[in-house]
Amino acid sequence: MVSKKHKRVKILAVILVIVLIAAIISGVFIYLGSQPERIVSGNHVHSQPKPATKGVVDAKNDYVQVAESDNYILYYYEPRFSIKLENKQTGAILESTVSDEKNDGKSNADWTGAMQSGITLGLIEKTTKTSDKLNLNTAKNTITTWYTDNGIYAEVTFTDYGITLGVEVSLEGDQLVVRVPDESIQEENENVWIYTLCVFQYFGYTYLDEQDGYMLIPDGNGALIYLDDKEGRYASGFTTQIYGTDVGITDLVPGSTLWDDYDTVVDSNTVLAPVFGMAHTEDQQAYLAVVESGDERCTIEAQPNGARVDYNRCFARFLERDVYSQPLSNSATASTTPTVELERLRSDLTVRYLLLSGDEADYMGMAKAYRNYLLDNGLISRQNLSYNTRVDVLGSEREAFLMGTTAVPMTTVEQLRDIYASLRREGVTNVLSVYRGWQDGGLYDTPIAKYKADSSIGGTSDLTKAILEEAEQGNTIYLYNDALSVNTKTNSSTYNVMKKLNKRTFEKDVHGQVYDSFYYLMPKNAGEGLAELIASMKQDNIKNMALDGITNNLFSYSFKGNYYSRTETMDMFVDSVEETSNGMNMILETPNQYLWKYASAMLDMPLDSSDYLYVDEEVPFLSLVLKGIVPTYSDYVNFEANKTENFLKMVESGMYPSFYVTAEDSSKLIYTNSNNLYSLEIENYRATIAQYDRELRALAELVGTSTISDHEILDNGLVKVTYENGVRIYVNYTNSSLTGDGVTVDAMSYKVGE
Repeated sequence: MVSKKHKRVKILAVILVIVLIAAIISGVFIYLGSQPERIVSGNHVHSQPKPATKGVVDAKNDYVQVAESDNYILYYYEPRFSIKLENKQTGAILESTVSDEKNDGKSNADWTGAMQSGITLGLIEKTTKTSDKLNLNTAKNTITTWYTDNGIYAEVTFTDYGITLGVEVSLEGDQLVVRVPDESIQEENENVWIYTLCVFQYFGYTYLDEQDGYMLIPDGNGALIYLDDKEGRYASGFTTQIYGTDVGITDLVPGSTLWDDYDTVVDSNTVLAPVFGMAHTEDQQAYLAVVESGDERCTIEAQPNGARVDYNRCFARFLERDVYSQPLSNSATASTTPTVELERLRSDLTVRYLLLSGDEADYMGMAKAYRNYLLDNGLISRQNLSYNTRVDVLGSEREAFLMGTTAVPMTTVEQLRDIYASLRREGVTNVLSVYRGWQDGGLYDTPIAKYKADSSIGGTSDLTKAILEEAEQGNTIYLYNDALSVNTKTNSSTYNVMKKLNKRTFEKDVHGQVYDSFYYLMPKNAGEGLAELIASMKQDNIKNMALDGITNNLFSYSFKGNYYSRTETMDMFVDSVEETSNGMNMILETPNQYLWKYASAMLDMPLDSSDYLYVDEEVPFLSLVLKGIVPTYSDYVNFEANKTENFLKMVESGMYPSFYVTAEDSSKLIYTNSNNLYSLEIENYRATIAQYDRELRALAELVGTSTISDHEILDNGLVKVTYENGVRIYVNYTNSSLTGDGVTVDAMSYKVGE
């Protein structure tokens, strides 16, 4: 017989079990109730959209508001992973996909699918690369969206391919940030990988000439592609990899040469800044897009209408993986097989759109926004802007002699000091010089192991004395150092040279008279060599270096069976420059953006674009950004065909001039690797250097440390540049006099406004 006590215990236990079960069931319902309802539509399985907080822009496509700032409202349509950005003051809208009513119906299913999808992927299937094969309209997918405080986070899965990625879209004041976190990318099919990835490649698109405006491309100093009707003239547009070709993967295309010695084709410009822009001048809205992460493996594209479709669009295309040619044997003529990279890009993929409206919705507004972005994020710092005319000097070269080489001294240390003295007599003071070929072994004896000057120019003690004494006269001598290149005919650094992903040694052909080719150091060794040289220089109190090689080259490579990406190379180069710049005055040759903050000056910056057929107008975009922050120097004036136009471009951009001279006649270089240089003798350029110095120094003193506040091309073609201190400079590139703002400027001339 069960006691009453035991009965009470049993009843309590049953009650507790019932309560526990009820709690669990209730919790399940609460959990289910908190999840977005999922509905199926076409190829998509997507979450029920969150109710709009301020109505719907496009009731047909069910866009809903997901974020709002002082000036913009962000709307989202999940099935196409599409956004619309509305300017609250004007009502103007930027769209990320082509809406049904704006689809002209001329494109095939693949192109239409890509136009109406916020995400497009290129694939590598086994070893075959395809572009934009995957999009949300032609491939089965699932989308799950979470709503954040200032936007959305969506997880997108292409179910038939086992590919998943997450995308964050955030409205941060007057900036739109689109980010694909690295950890969100998953590839579950062992035979299919992501090749390229684009998010919102039609953001801000226009159809034919429906909108006045242009696209800004980072070619050279800057260029514009108008949004007018191109009438199908161009099959493609601007497609260029940021920071240049990855020579660790892609074989360099042989240049065109004359008699195997002289290059006959000038290379196109390398993209130094990871930016692009779109301006709708009629609606007074624009953006400048900055590729904030993943830029080391990213291509900037700007496609005018007629290039495959009748829509103008510009965007960033990230390269996740690539295919390279793997030789099947060690033979130089061995056949190859296409091989897929083992690792994809390991980096977040981020594009930040700096939104502009009203009077700021143009390329000048883009330049200001980029300048502020660089300063605010510590990517550049204000430097000494004192004016200096740059006069570089070639010290020693080499020519073949019996079983080796012999020195060809072009400017000894004593002759260098004579050049400065002669320039002083012409009124040219405060000269900046890069002394090339100062090292033991001459110009092409690289890498430079220590501070030791070639005996043919006077030796180390003479050079040290000249550098220190000329500094007291206001002349600054920088020692040139290509920290990347290796000449294996003068150095036994074979084991340190860079090998491509296919394990073949990278070789750069230069078609030289004495040295045919050069190699690259591995990044770690390049950094160590740079540190050793700087330590050696500091022992003699020499602290001025002009750095090249690692400033404008970026590559993947292999070492002992391991593969290293451009991301890792970039990080090592940044670390090397950061560590060695302490206590050194470094000027950098054509540096990529990630090194700008270490440059006290930038050399050989482009004044022109690459002159592509589809470019409608050149603008000095980089100069508009950098002027008043860090001094920039042009390419050598000596080798410019149209010196008057080149001079006017320096006036317009605020860039400083550069000359390359020698004391000896350039005919002595005929049997050296520098035989492509001509007309270098200082006697031929002393008067020109003095003229440039007088005029450009006077302009520099007028503008002081001011940045450029406005850049306009008036209706008659006259260029007007306004500085923040009020100085106005008018430049006339035409063959007749022009008048603007009451100022008349003679043909091919300039004038400072009253």
